[in-house]
Amino acid sequence: MKARTGQPGFTLVELLVVVAILSLLLSMLMPSLGRARDLARKTVCKSQLNGLVKANQMYAEANAGHYVPAAKDIFAGWAGNLHRWHGVREAVNKAFDSAAGPLAMYLGGDGQIKQCPSFVDFRTDAGAEAYESGSGGYGYSDLYVGSEFWQHGFYHDSPGQLRGAAAGDVKSPAATVMFTDAAMPRADAGGSFLVEESFAYCPYNLPPAGQTRGSPRQPSIHFRHLERVCVGWVDGHVGDRDDFRSMAGRNVYKAVPADLHVGWFGPDDNSLFDLE
Repeated sequence: MKARTGQPGFTLVELLVVVAILSLLLSMLMPSLGRARDLARKTVCKSQLNGLVKANQMYAEANAGHYVPAAKDIFAGWAGNLHRWHGVREAVNKAFDSAAGPLAMYLGGDGQIKQCPSFVDFRTDAGAEAYESGSGGYGYSDLYVGSEFWQHGFYHDSPGQLRGAAAGDVKSPAATVMFTDAAMPRADAGGSFLVEESFAYCPYNLPPAGQTRGSPRQPSIHFRHLERVCVGWVDGHVGDRDDFRSMAGRNVYKAVPADLHVGWFGPDDNSLFDLE
């Protein structure tokens, strides 16, 4: 009787070699897969920023040509500070409800501000840690497009807070910032972290009379998309920037903004924010 013959099986060494090769290929693919995921998230973010810009444009059409105010009662004493472009809250220690905000009717669906898919590593604690909760990780130009502080002055009870700039006052809509990715760096005994921030702060405060530059502001523009930031401009187009720069040292919340990819883009002035 003939002995049974057949193909030899894999040896243990050969199996280990195959596993090692597959692991190597997977490790080579993972960065590409991660980058593809991040690029997809950036595309969604741009679409959402485009929706915010369009909603603000529709708001202006329905409100005598003025864009939504960034914070119409932020300097209104103890009874104020309850209204933002992104929502309304019952008290200063409560979260904002974007479905009750001034842009809700122009956003479609439930009127909620959609969350940036790449803005996931932030605190949502109640009270001060969530002082701009509900803004979706997006910030609005507060001194210029989102107010008339540039016209009336930046002070308590200024009428400049009551409404946004008139669309006709923006001289270069394609070169004027309306919305950006935004966050505010903070730090405590446990280390640094981010909270939501609804304002895209320009580099400098409004200058005093007779001067050309005001005092520095705290950066809030967040470069979260592969070290790029998405920007919605007044004319409606949305792009992204990688020309990151930030303040030196710590901010007023004891965090180092540069360590958390928070800063500004463009020249060291307010030229991409002001209406000139």
